[in-house]
Amino acid sequence: MTNRIVAIESEDVDLSQVKSVTDQSEITDTYALYLDDESHSFDGKAEEIVFPLTEAEVAVIMKAAFEAGTAVTIQGGRTGLTGAAVPLGGLAMNLEKMTGLLYMDYTKDEELYSIAAEAGVTLEDLVKAVSTRNLELLENKGTEKQQAALSSFLRESDTFTFPVDPTEMSAWLGGLVACNASGAKTYKYGAVRNWVYRIRVVLANGNILDINRGDVISEDGKFVITLSDGSDVEVVVPTYEMPKTKNAAGFFAKPDMDLIDLFIGCEGILGVITLVELGLTKLPENIMTVMAFFPSEEDAVNFVYDIRAPESTVKMDFLEYFGPNAITMIKEKASTAGITVPAMKGDTEAIVFFEFSYTDDQMEEMIMGLEEVLNKHNTSSESSWAGLDRTELEKMKTVRHFIPETVNGLIAQRKAKYSEVHKIGTDMAVPDEALRDYLKFYRSTLEEQGMEYVIFGHIGDNHLHVNMIPRNNEEVEQGMNNYMMFAKRAVELGGTVAAEHGIGKLKRAFLEAMYGPEGISEMQAVKKALDPKWIINRGNVVPVPVEYT
Repeated sequence: MTNRIVAIESEDVDLSQVKSVTDQSEITDTYALYLDDESHSFDGKAEEIVFPLTEAEVAVIMKAAFEAGTAVTIQGGRTGLTGAAVPLGGLAMNLEKMTGLLYMDYTKDEELYSIAAEAGVTLEDLVKAVSTRNLELLENKGTEKQQAALSSFLRESDTFTFPVDPTEMSAWLGGLVACNASGAKTYKYGAVRNWVYRIRVVLANGNILDINRGDVISEDGKFVITLSDGSDVEVVVPTYEMPKTKNAAGFFAKPDMDLIDLFIGCEGILGVITLVELGLTKLPENIMTVMAFFPSEEDAVNFVYDIRAPESTVKMDFLEYFGPNAITMIKEKASTAGITVPAMKGDTEAIVFFEFSYTDDQMEEMIMGLEEVLNKHNTSSESSWAGLDRTELEKMKTVRHFIPETVNGLIAQRKAKYSEVHKIGTDMAVPDEALRDYLKFYRSTLEEQGMEYVIFGHIGDNHLHVNMIPRNNEEVEQGMNNYMMFAKRAVELGGTVAAEHGIGKLKRAFLEAMYGPEGISEMQAVKKALDPKWIINRGNVVPVPVEYT
């Protein structure tokens, strides 16, 4: 192992066939979607939108932009909620044409298959190709070892998948890695970071890094990158301590860290990810999915604490939560949307939605253990909605998605009357011991204000989303003040200000509340070392220093 990596000089390629849009009327009309993301928070603008087909084209475009000092915004599927993919001038580089599957590999020590693809492949397409074994495009690709891995994979009797479930299946793989995406199943499998074995990254100057996990490890808090001109760039790892929670806030940093982890979760501000290699896992043969209905929020939270305790006989894949206001929303509005929730009683005040896998010889013990914990907290399996197949899981996911979709509908109605109205959705997570107090802090604050809100989300990771739903422009200001207050409280409890949605342009103030001015300065130093002209994704994650504005 070493802390040094040698960059690859990009080959010179002809860009005449690369699709490029420069006409402003065409950009603002035909390509208006490329000036926005799911946050709908900024009025995007770009002098040019370019669509490279290959890594070599990306590198040449970056090299030219670097030499000219042109700002470049890297775009994936624009499914993010922080404005990160919204260009505010300069060049927008969209990777939608980089959609190739590249090779399959096998790691003998870990007995794990992995698959490599270009950055523009969607998660949905990758999962479908793997689960159906529709991998003809990989034949004769890669090394002999990789071709052997493909042959072996195609003979497997089990079904495989990429285990991280970040909800948005239309997201692109480059974006998933750049943002260290996560979701419900992070509770069992961890975030995307845990499953990334290799990436290729185009730096601001057009040089390329090929990084395999385990090959480049920091030494005395430093990495050294030798550029193609022979010069060395020293990258100093930030010294702040990261929260011991699910986290997507700022650069990954710890002693003796892997270089690959610096780029995973950096939100693309350190380079353009062009290739990702992701680990796969077997789908369990048997799953049980349950929506358990509780007569109080306290019962639901206590159930979560007990079921995830080390001595619990049931090991969950995920644990999701719906609070009292979300239950009211379901009761009042779900039927009009054609959604039914079997077995839910009128006195239900909270729901915990969960899944666990089992083998036939485990089933009886696990069901008995689950029933004991449910009974302890004033409910039972008989009064729950349970299913033993993925069809039932999809029905339950429809209910899960109904809550944010309904909130978005309410916001759209109110925005028509009050122009400043927008949803204010938190993304904080706290350590296990702080969950009860933090949830009470949310509710007592909002109830005292009379703010309309719903709480739902990934309770297994103590990561609950509070969606504040302003009724007018004044409540928007109150909601944003609440967000900062909630963020500071999460940090005080040892948590994070962004557990899965990242920072982007919208949440830089919250990142500073978490790491302080010194932490922000350390991140800026990393950015400056790798992007000395500050051209990539300006305004994302950390402020742009004055000399670059």
